[in-house]
Amino acid sequence: MKLAFLQYFIYCFLKIVGIFGAMKKYLFILLVLNIWGCSSKKATDIKYSFDNIKQIKIGFGSCLSQDKPMPIFNAIKSENFDLFLMMGDNVYGNSNKEGLKELASAYKRQKQNFGKMKFDFPIEAIWDDNDYGLNDGGKEYLFKNESKELFLDFWNIPDDDPRRSREGLYHDVSLIYKGKKIQVIFLDTRTLRDSLKPTSEKGAVGKERYIPFKDSSLTMLGSKQWQWLRKKMSQYSDYRILISSIQLLPIGHGWECWYNLPYERDRMIELIDNSNSQHTIILSGDRHRGGLYQLKTKQGNLISEMTSSSLNVSYPNSEEAGPLRIGDTFTEENYGAIYLDGAKNTFSVMLKNTDGKILQSLQLNN
Repeated sequence: MKLAFLQYFIYCFLKIVGIFGAMKKYLFILLVLNIWGCSSKKATDIKYSFDNIKQIKIGFGSCLSQDKPMPIFNAIKSENFDLFLMMGDNVYGNSNKEGLKELASAYKRQKQNFGKMKFDFPIEAIWDDNDYGLNDGGKEYLFKNESKELFLDFWNIPDDDPRRSREGLYHDVSLIYKGKKIQVIFLDTRTLRDSLKPTSEKGAVGKERYIPFKDSSLTMLGSKQWQWLRKKMSQYSDYRILISSIQLLPIGHGWECWYNLPYERDRMIELIDNSNSQHTIILSGDRHRGGLYQLKTKQGNLISEMTSSSLNVSYPNSEEAGPLRIGDTFTEENYGAIYLDGAKNTFSVMLKNTDGKILQSLQLNN
């Protein structure tokens, strides 16, 4: 039985029995269905389908310490999001000893925090270094398998989810809304990433911690994730969102970002440019500052990146260099919001502060 047919059958059945009428925000959520067909190949997409609502609202954010107050969630909960994307540093628990006591303790505390806040929206997540377990860490981290298990268990990832059987946490989510497909791709920039090149001028502008490592043999994602990503990017979507825990476009600073491995950054931009999307959205975190960045590709397509960081771990700093930045960055606590309006056929991406005030925004028309 084809997966699409089974999903449609379930949809029609639920429609008939009237379950949808009682659901305010989203009509149904079909999680990964483990169907074995003639080819014995599992379905891996997680699909959210929406109908009879005027607007889809998706929130996103990063950098959430389990030990600090979280007033920003008052604004986030008032948004009535249909889905929220946690983009990394979802807890702070760096651990360098077997057993990962610090990381396990951080997750325990965060679980208590989430329980008290009583979120009424589903969450999809990827990690960054502080919930990976090693600051700025890559594939050299000795306890990455143990930290992965803690992540999967905290986010209640099913036992038969492909993330439990493959190396890395990369995955994608499909949203269907009024006949349009929104593809959300989560990249794992930790598990398979090669080492970075430390700066010899620590703290210098543009060389704060790392400098570009111009070696084309180095990888950010690893060969299997690149292969998976190329396949996903070849699929049709009306809107495409890439989640990268670290920044892709910025080239004006020496903190952790894709520009640390410039050949990999170029490779990603080329892959995006050769996809079917004329305007691709990147969502990133990590930096403890939020902002908007844009790049026009060789083929005339547009890549827009909205960085949202942090939810409750702000580090006030002076403005940084940014040749691809649009406007200022914001170091106060912030979160992101995406509104997809079916009637107006608009797709808006915003950065907001703790009061819900818009700090930066962009709009796609499709």
